[in-house]
Amino acid sequence: MGNIERSNIQYRLNSGRANYIRNGGKLGRKVGSVKTLEQKKEQYKDIISYLKRGYSIRTIAQLTGKGISTVQRIKKDFNL
Repeated sequence: MGNIERSNIQYRLNSGRANYIRNGGKLGRKVGSVKTLEQKKEQYKDIISYLKRGYSIRTIAQLTGKGISTVQRIKKDFNL
């Protein structure tokens, strides 16, 4: 019974998406919403400098007012 309902929902979602695209809609992220490494380097230069100096992720998040996830993402992106 659940499989039938799931397939009905999936059919309605896919047909709605197809209709949206047919009428000129675009799916996905907006152009320019994804930052390049250079843009990240400029925006988060304070985080990068703290990471290079060996500060902990939690301390950097508190000092900069950014989230812990943001600091972790920057650390991963720049291999620090």
